[in-house]
Amino acid sequence: MEHVASMTERKFTAEDGRTWTVRVRPEVRRNEVGNHVTLELSTHNEARVVSCRSTEWYLPEPDFPALLAHSVAAGASRSMAARSADTSGD
Repeated sequence: MEHVASMTERKFTAEDGRTWTVRVRPEVRRNEVGNHVTLELSTHNEARVVSCRSTEWYLPEPDFPALLAHSVAAGASRSMAARSADTSGD
């Protein structure tokens, strides 16, 4: 897909006023390769992960509320590990 590079990161504001950054993650479940993307949704002190069909992400206006509603806490998704957090304050 030619438009992949331009759609690796997007931002949206949820109904609660929080701004979320959505990034494409390189990991995809083995049985979803080629037709799904894994997205990481992050806001202040929270990270979530969702897998969706590529056709849901590569749109001019993805359904961000639906993606957020279907997401799980980073690290809770089967086979999707949480990204390492900065622990310098510990």
